[in-house]
Amino acid sequence: MRKKGLALLLTVAMVCSLGLTGCGGSSSDTAENKGEAATASNASDLQVDSATDAVSSKDTLTIAMPSDPGTIDMHYSTAYDYVAPFVVNHLLIQEYDANGTVLPAIGDESLAAEYTYDDDDMGITFTLRDGVTFSNGYALTPEDVAFSIRLCSDQSFYQMVDFDNIETADNTVHIPFLKKDANALYNIGATIPIYSEQYYNELNNEAEFFSTSAVGTGPYKIVDWVGGDYLDMEANENYFAGAPKIQKLRLRFITDASVAYMELQNGGVDIVTSPNWTDVDSVLAGAASGIDCWEESSAYMLQFGMNCSGALSDLKLRQAVVTAINKEELAQGAFLGSGENSYCLVSESLPGTIDYTDSWPYSYDPEKAKELLKEAGYEPGQLTLTCIVGAGGGPRTDAAQMIGGYLEAIGVTLEIKEVDIATYASTITDQPESWDFWLRNFGSGIGNAPSAHDYFATNIPMNCFIDKQDSSAKMLDLASKMGETMDDTERTAVFKELQDYYLNECLYSCPLVQQKTYTLVNSGLKNLTKCGQLYWNVRNAYFE
Repeated sequence: MRKKGLALLLTVAMVCSLGLTGCGGSSSDTAENKGEAATASNASDLQVDSATDAVSSKDTLTIAMPSDPGTIDMHYSTAYDYVAPFVVNHLLIQEYDANGTVLPAIGDESLAAEYTYDDDDMGITFTLRDGVTFSNGYALTPEDVAFSIRLCSDQSFYQMVDFDNIETADNTVHIPFLKKDANALYNIGATIPIYSEQYYNELNNEAEFFSTSAVGTGPYKIVDWVGGDYLDMEANENYFAGAPKIQKLRLRFITDASVAYMELQNGGVDIVTSPNWTDVDSVLAGAASGIDCWEESSAYMLQFGMNCSGALSDLKLRQAVVTAINKEELAQGAFLGSGENSYCLVSESLPGTIDYTDSWPYSYDPEKAKELLKEAGYEPGQLTLTCIVGAGGGPRTDAAQMIGGYLEAIGVTLEIKEVDIATYASTITDQPESWDFWLRNFGSGIGNAPSAHDYFATNIPMNCFIDKQDSSAKMLDLASKMGETMDDTERTAVFKELQDYYLNECLYSCPLVQQKTYTLVNSGLKNLTKCGQLYWNVRNAYFE
């Protein structure tokens, strides 16, 4: 068997263990007086002292989240993002490499002490860390891991797993594959939360198991969950990596970002996870004291997706639409400083991603867009299209309105329809007859998987309805080949061919903005690592 992981305690400055994305960051000094301009700290560059003996001056950390998930069931990815990182752990942690790519790894908060690939790359064996218990006292077993992995058997990102032949022995779990997959280690090791099979069977209530009665191996345990209001947690004193310094954690569900910011100013919360850009700008301008700002380059690209089963089944029409959009103006006008225009098909952080800035074939050109529209069989005024956006306004609604203006200039009418954010994803996949465009963030498949093939192999077919496109077969073949290529250099070569083909022959989606993530933080909070947009490592955090 080939060794791929060792039981090393990695430098915490570069490691995040409690989430699907990874980075290190800590609160830092910014402007303390109004009128003094501040600088956003790059959360992935800031360091944390894991050995500090500091005592927290406050016993409760309060985080403002934009919505109440109601569950830690990973089948509901947005919901899972908000709460589960504080309650559960994964087999592996995540860390950045020198290029900013998130990689799965062994660390002091990973449930695995070691992993090995099979010689033929058709399976992985995880050896579990000794002495790990769930917050209810039950010991972590290999059977718990097998149980948790099998819970994902209906999820597309784990279809490389041979679920029927997972084997447990002593303190190991062997996971065989049906096919090779470059993201297998990440998807299995870093995104599947590990639950207690014994507790699941005893509780015999799946809804409670994933919500108010949930238990995990993580640093906190659930105490009180009041739907739509707050979730209270307390430190897991038996946490295998060491109990948190801050004894209590409260998540407050505040849908209005401006209200959350006022609560931060008044001391009602310590962290605002999804602030308005105007509030971020205010902090950076020095208009608020005692507040730090973290900036991160998100692993997500805001994509403009097209429904290829309707009017946009014609490549000429898709090209007309994209050529009509002024991407530079759109990024600045709708997203201000919260994102940057990009000519990469997927996130710039992914290995092998091509920057097409100097060779973008759809540069803003309304006259050329009109010609392409005519070649697609439409005269000005003959076509009306629909774009769906998540309800609540914000940059994406602004972006849709700007796109409407660009399309109007070439004689196409765009109707904008707001959809409840809770049902936005299902509306895209289940009601294709109700829309032509969507605006949505995507990474490389699930979370920050290091290979982008899943975006093309899974996300695009699910969300763009490409099954009747002549170009889809080759695109899917290239994506499959990329995923099954384990050598990094060879996979990058396949990825280049895939990107060139997709851009020129497919164009089922168009990149709009490389996202940035901002977080506003009480400057008295120290030694906290933030892991991507929604994930946290609070074990070493304390208040001065």
